[in-house]
Amino acid sequence: MDSHSGVYVVIIGNGAAGNSASSVIRQIDKNTNITVISEEIFPQYSACLLPNYLSGEIQRQRVFLKSLDDYSKEAVNTIFGQRVVGIDIKDKRVILDKQSRSYDRLVIATGSKPVVPPIEGINQKGVFTFKSLEDTDKISEGFTEKVVVIGSGPIGIEASVALKKRGCEVFLVELLDQILPTLFDEKPSLFLKKIMQRHGVKVFTEEKAIRISGNGEVEGVITENQKMECDAVILTVGMRPNVELARQAGLKIGKLGGIKVNEQMMTCIEDIYACGDCIETKDAVTGEPTLSLLWHSARQQGDVAAYNCAGIKQKYPGSQNIVGIDIFGDYAISIGGPTNRFNHKNLEIIEKGDSRSYYRIILANGVPVGIQSINKTEDVGVVLGAIRRRDNINRLKQIVNYEKLLSMNPWSYRIAQYIK
Repeated sequence: MDSHSGVYVVIIGNGAAGNSASSVIRQIDKNTNITVISEEIFPQYSACLLPNYLSGEIQRQRVFLKSLDDYSKEAVNTIFGQRVVGIDIKDKRVILDKQSRSYDRLVIATGSKPVVPPIEGINQKGVFTFKSLEDTDKISEGFTEKVVVIGSGPIGIEASVALKKRGCEVFLVELLDQILPTLFDEKPSLFLKKIMQRHGVKVFTEEKAIRISGNGEVEGVITENQKMECDAVILTVGMRPNVELARQAGLKIGKLGGIKVNEQMMTCIEDIYACGDCIETKDAVTGEPTLSLLWHSARQQGDVAAYNCAGIKQKYPGSQNIVGIDIFGDYAISIGGPTNRFNHKNLEIIEKGDSRSYYRIILANGVPVGIQSINKTEDVGVVLGAIRRRDNINRLKQIVNYEKLLSMNPWSYRIAQYIK
């Protein structure tokens, strides 16, 4: 991008991906005209800190990563509190509720939105989602004593922990037979369920919510097996890419529901890029299409989109699902997800655990492809490196069994505890 080009870049979205794209473009070229558009009224904040705000562990102000002045300092124009209603690809214009903006390059970083299940009574007062700062504000405004959280993915677990710390009586309802089903296998999942229960969260798996009772205000949740009295319901059954704007504009949507992009984060339309939760990309380990609705993926994708937007060729290596979750001080990490994600015949499991900790390494054809770890996080980086390099486990065993090499290579001592 010519430093005197006066190129106009419009970024739709003010989350991790959009802000990473904005910052990188500004670092590359001081003269590019950058406009960030967001339907929310807030400057950038960390969604990862929302549970800490909900629990009362931090003040609301601490969730913000930027102030409005920070955008001005970066010479970034902002249009906050306005919705983009359309993209005119032919004339290269973004259409908003009250105005329109021209662009030379467009970056779509519209994120994801909560899945709202078709449960009777779901529109009553006291039913919330837990995705945004506005959601968290609404939950925090009303004092709740008994809360039912529906869905036990990472957000459901974080909401349950936060509300319990806040002093609420918490019921966690999961349709499947285990909690955190997209991250952990049955054994570590049960380990984590017991931690939740030990801290007073009432966990019900294989429990389907049928109706939210009440006369305009929540009074309880009725499942197939019981009725739980409550004054609030938090819906955390999942997220899906927010792609309606892209779909209306004629961009290709992948089979998993995200915007299709190439390795440069470019969509099927030249000069339109996409990044973050709204896109579908490839898994770095399996090579299969995946949705990686994670902060670190969004940032990296935003960087790649920015470089290519600025004319500097860069490829995205693929997503790696790395998720860490703090459950009342017990820390769990999943890299790669559960075993059923790997459609492979030659799978092998290496696992070890005690009353305090647990780990499980997943191998495919002797190559590590995933790890699930609870309270044993200090050496996860070693396994992650092996996954990224696609090291053969037999080679690793040769290394850790060679005592002279072990003495020269301290990290090998750590990998030894996993594979001996």
